[in-house]
Amino acid sequence: MPNNYVLAIDGGASKTTVSLRTLSNDIIFEATSTGSNYQAIGAARVEQVLTTLLKQVAAHTKEIQVVAFAIAGIDTADDLQIVEQIIHKSIQQAKLQIEHIFIENDVEATLLGASNRQPGAILISGTGAIAFAYNGKNTVRAGGWGHRAGDEGSGYWIGQQIVKAIFRTEDGRLSERTILTELVFKKLRISTLAELANWLYVADYTNARMASLASVLAESVAMGDQIAHVIANEAAYELSLIAEVALKKAGYKNGPFPFYINGGVLAHNEFITNELKDRISFSYPDINFVLCEEQPIEYVVRRALGAV
Repeated sequence: MPNNYVLAIDGGASKTTVSLRTLSNDIIFEATSTGSNYQAIGAARVEQVLTTLLKQVAAHTKEIQVVAFAIAGIDTADDLQIVEQIIHKSIQQAKLQIEHIFIENDVEATLLGASNRQPGAILISGTGAIAFAYNGKNTVRAGGWGHRAGDEGSGYWIGQQIVKAIFRTEDGRLSERTILTELVFKKLRISTLAELANWLYVADYTNARMASLASVLAESVAMGDQIAHVIANEAAYELSLIAEVALKKAGYKNGPFPFYINGGVLAHNEFITNELKDRISFSYPDINFVLCEEQPIEYVVRRALGAV
């Protein structure tokens, strides 16, 4: 099937981006829609999102050499099977002809794209937290099991710790006051604890809603707030555990090794990022940290192009 195109799909919890490129990485078409994590919105809705996007792609070409699907929510073999079924239905409805298809967890695809399938590791702390490592043969993971099972060090986890600290302080269960209360009230444009409780228990509550509160932590730490400092330090510790477990599973011991870091928590909280680096470097001094600065879709594109 002669053609000159690759397609990358980055499907996260909040948005899904598709990018059709030539083999020389020229952009032919790009579009963005709502999230495509079936665990969050259901298989039927994901099929609808992907089908709509793929039909738009089909308007430009119906023959594609490689498609890389990087989809959030692929955590187990059962998840992969469900997502594969969704994707194949969407491809059929869009009437696309594809030579090779990769379907992977979005973070795994980001790592393989960023490292060009060379050994390396990645830690992402956004709404959730997860680490992957690739040793040149096998990909391993740690964390990323969702907020009900943990996600320690993630934006959701940090937001939850902030809320707990506010309520505990207001109850008198914590002896010292915290600037976190004032900053959260300001962010949400509220003025009472009752309003905060109402904000938490609305019908359209999402994990991203809780994670959004993590943005006040860096300012609180910079202002010398001790409770904020404890939360930030614990977040760095938990993230370092995830990272080191992934490195251990991959069999890494020493030598130059790229370690990619990504996600809002690590991009915007310098204290957590620096503390994390110090902890990992203590155990693995040869690690080379690389902050992911490009849009996630670019790493998925590289994953696709690397398979041509």
